[in-house]
Amino acid sequence: MDAIQGRSARLPLNLSLAVLACLPLLMGASARTTNFTVDASSTQVAEQVARRAEECRKQIALAWLGHTLPDWPRPCPIRVKLTGGEAGGLTSFGFHRGKVTDQTMQVEGRLERILASAIPHEVTHTIFAHYLGGPMPRWADEGASLLSEDERELARHDRIVDELFERRGAFALAQLFAMEEYPRDLIGFYGQGYSISRFLIEIGGRPRFLEFIRDAQSENWDTATLRHYSLANVRELERAWLSWRKVGDAADHRAVALAQTRQPRATPSARIERAEPGATFQR
Repeated sequence: MDAIQGRSARLPLNLSLAVLACLPLLMGASARTTNFTVDASSTQVAEQVARRAEECRKQIALAWLGHTLPDWPRPCPIRVKLTGGEAGGLTSFGFHRGKVTDQTMQVEGRLERILASAIPHEVTHTIFAHYLGGPMPRWADEGASLLSEDERELARHDRIVDELFERRGAFALAQLFAMEEYPRDLIGFYGQGYSISRFLIEIGGRPRFLEFIRDAQSENWDTATLRHYSLANVRELERAWLSWRKVGDAADHRAVALAQTRQPRATPSARIERAEPGATFQR
């Protein structure tokens, strides 16, 4: 395990009253591991985030690449902002001649959600960047990184995908694969990227998915689809994905129906005892 070096920011004793008034804004802390430096509001928070980032870097590299990464020449800086909301993050990269030259990460939200969701997601971006040595297609970068988040977030994204197909409709895969910028329908874009990434990983595994992305960028999507998934082109890939979704939806409905038939019938009095005013039930 990497040793963590934590330090709190210290200020000289002869501070003016004006500076003392700003003291809560100036105080901060940092922690460092082999591959990350973390700036946060306290040493405890910085150390927790640094440990979690190192754990994720090892586990996610093993899952996607089959091996761990060598230590980076310079630690990746992480800035942490604690809020009362859900977790989010942003990771930026510089590339030169097929290698990452610099990287920075920012995360914010409640600490427990940062550790469970934002850090795994953002660290996954770094694994992809170092594997490819350049930017990953946005749908794949975001969609596949979502798979590193916890069960709560995966369930939320499954619901988003369901809504995408029920209400909005999805992009054609040829259109999705060609996108270089985020579209206006960002939620739908993330949801579809997550769904197609899940499909490709289920039928071929994580390392093949990355090889597919790499070859598609150096050649084209149709050639990479045929090589790695034995499907003639992106159109055939889209048909296979949509069939997979329909089978999954049907299986979900069967599971719900089976669970309902196995539940004991409640007496009228039992139903009254459990009922709450205004209660609704959703799948």
